[in-house]
Amino acid sequence: MIRAANDTMLASMGRWITALFATLFLTMVSLPAAAFVVEGPRGEASDGIDNLMRAPRWALSSGSLVESGERGLGGGLEYAVDDSVCTLRFVHEVSCAEIRAELARVLDVWAEGHPALFFTDVTGRISPGRAYSPATAENGAEIDFFADTPSRFPPFMNPYTTGYTLFYERPAGTLVLTNGKVLRDVRAIGAADVRFNAARCYYLDVAHARADCVHFASLALHEIGHALGIGHPDDRPEMNLDSDRDPGNRLVVNCRAPEDGLKVSPRVNPSAVLVGRDVQGPGRWRRGLSWDDAAARDALYPHCGIEVPDRSYTAWGAFALSADGSREGRVRLRPSREAAEAGAVADCGADCRTVAAFEGCFALARGRSGQAGVGQAVRSDHARIDAVLACSERDSGCEVTVDFCAFD
Repeated sequence: MIRAANDTMLASMGRWITALFATLFLTMVSLPAAAFVVEGPRGEASDGIDNLMRAPRWALSSGSLVESGERGLGGGLEYAVDDSVCTLRFVHEVSCAEIRAELARVLDVWAEGHPALFFTDVTGRISPGRAYSPATAENGAEIDFFADTPSRFPPFMNPYTTGYTLFYERPAGTLVLTNGKVLRDVRAIGAADVRFNAARCYYLDVAHARADCVHFASLALHEIGHALGIGHPDDRPEMNLDSDRDPGNRLVVNCRAPEDGLKVSPRVNPSAVLVGRDVQGPGRWRRGLSWDDAAARDALYPHCGIEVPDRSYTAWGAFALSADGSREGRVRLRPSREAAEAGAVADCGADCRTVAAFEGCFALARGRSGQAGVGQAVRSDHARIDAVLACSERDSGCEVTVDFCAFD
C-alpha cells in the first residue's frame, strides 16, 4: 500500500472562522500547544491509542539492505539521493555536495539520542527508484530523495505544494519494535520516497531567505518525519496523543509500553516540525524537534536507551503598534508571552502597545478607509484569511499588510 503526505502553504477558504475582532488593539488568546499523531493503520482506528499501536513503522532487522537485502532498521535506514535533487533552483550558489551534506544533517536531527534509529547514505551503491505502485515501491533504497517537476509528478501542479512523501507498507506478520516487543498484524514500512517540488526556489543559508522561496533543510526535516510514519497533528486532531492537557510540560514516552499514560488531546503545537503548513521557512530547522515531534518518534520506535536532549517546546511572537499607527514592532522566537510583548513594544518605541501575542501565526489586514482586522491561527494561511474576513466586516478592499509566525 502506498501512503502519501503532502505539504502546502495554502488551504481551502471554507473553514470555520473562530473570531471576528471589533477593534485593532486586542490582545489575542494564545494557541494551545501539545500532542502528536502517527499516520495510523489502513483501516479506521477506533481512537488515538489504537491508531498508534496499529500504525505502520520501520521494523528491526538483523541485516542491512546493501549487505543482505533486508529492509528495516538493521544497518540504519539506508537512503539514496537522486541527481535530480542537485538540479533544484537555489537563490545562492550551492553545490551538490552541500545539498547532500544538508540532508545528512537533517537526518541526524531525527536520529539524535536514539540508539536504534540512524541513517546510512548508500548513494552510489543503490540507485534511487521512484515508486509508482506497490509493485515498484521497493525499487531503490529504503528512503529515496528526488526532485520532480509538476509535469512528472502531478501533485506539484499545485504550485504551493513544496514537498510530498510517499511510503510503502507491507504485511509483516510479526513486527519487532526497537524495545524488543513484538507486535502482530501491523504493517511494516518497506520504502519511502521524499520528493521536492522542482518548480519552487530554495535556499540553504538563512542570510539569503526569501518569502517566496523554501528553506530546504526545514522542508526536508518535515518530510523525513513522514518517512518515519508520523502524521500532521493539525490534520487529525481527534487522533492526537499527549500525556496530559498541559501545553508547557515535557512529553516523555514509556520506553517499555509507549501507549501507557497517553490520552487523546486535540491540541496542536504550531511550531512542531510535523505541523502540515508553513514548513517552508527556517524557523523549525533552527529549533529542531519539539517535544511532540520527539514523542511521536519515540512512540513508534521506543527504546529504553534514548537520551533526551533539551528541546525548545514553544515559541512566542508579538506585534505592537504606536497610537497613531505609524510605527510597528514585531518579534519572534521568544520563550514566553511576557518576553514577546516586551520585545514588540521595545521594537516599536514610545507610545506603543501590544496588538497580539501568539504562539502560531499572525496577520493584519487593512481596508481602503483604514479599518483593520487581525487573525491568529496555527497556520499562516488561516491567519491571513481570518484577518481579511475580520477587516471585511467593517471595510472594503481589505488586504493583508502584516503576516508572520512566531516560530520563524
